[in-house]
Amino acid sequence: MSKTTKIEIILNHHAGNGLAISACHKVIKFLEKNNLNYEIHKTLKDGDGVRIAKQLANHPNNSKIIVIGGDGTLNQAVNGVKQSNYPNTALGYIPGGSGNDFCRGIKLKIKDPVILLQAILSMKQPQIFDVGKAYNNDFSHYFINNIGIGFDARTVYYTNHSERKDFLNKLHLGTLSYFTNLLKVIKKQPAFGLDVAYKNHQKHFDSAYIVVATNHPYFGGGFAIDPTATPFNHHLNLIVVKKITGMTFIKLFSKLLTNGSHLQDKNVWHIEGGQFSLHNQTNQYGQMDGEELDQHEFNFNFEISHHPFWLPIK
Repeated sequence: MSKTTKIEIILNHHAGNGLAISACHKVIKFLEKNNLNYEIHKTLKDGDGVRIAKQLANHPNNSKIIVIGGDGTLNQAVNGVKQSNYPNTALGYIPGGSGNDFCRGIKLKIKDPVILLQAILSMKQPQIFDVGKAYNNDFSHYFINNIGIGFDARTVYYTNHSERKDFLNKLHLGTLSYFTNLLKVIKKQPAFGLDVAYKNHQKHFDSAYIVVATNHPYFGGGFAIDPTATPFNHHLNLIVVKKITGMTFIKLFSKLLTNGSHLQDKNVWHIEGGQFSLHNQTNQYGQMDGEELDQHEFNFNFEISHHPFWLPIK
């Protein structure tokens, strides 16, 4: 591969309530100290990450594109590249969000943004990671973490609109914000009907409560909804939890937080595969990589895909 001549940085300066800005300042200081050519591309409104990544990928010039922000920013960058004339353009990533589940899922060990940047710049070839794809007649989108319907998505909605979110992010307690809103949602999220098609089988649920199609174990800033999922086995996982209340829910949730044995619970249904589809019959909250998908019926086909990343994973 030709030598990198420029670093194109896609920055979400709102991510992590200052975490992304802090990481970017450290990166810039390193780049300028070493006389490395770079340009900052700030996302100013929703969808800018898609637009900027698409434009950069459409004009390859021996540069490396590096995203600094949260999982939602990386999601937009992946989708922007996929829409470009060069859909396999690799992306680097320096996490600066409040949850950073993608880095947990791929087991990225390097925390310091400058050390991570140095590792990215030293890479000769990108690494290929699985990503998910959800689509129907009106929608087609790639996701790096998961898509949730119902309980998880409603929690994301409440968290994103919480007055305490920014305060907790300042204390590096973004996961606590998710957890406090999760407790609120327990009382408010209703059960809903759901149909799943997979491997020539059909499965119906009268009282689905938590529905998560995931590419790796984590959601909500570190909750391992499916410890068996991995972004390296060319499969997606689907978890459906039936509506339960009281001590039954508390016991199930404690299993999720401790040892992952919730997958063996009779109220949890779990599959793994390259393709499946789902349809729910009532308007529900939805989320994709921590970003809201509004409230409506969902009729999605899911399949596994992949994308190259400039990320040093052993």
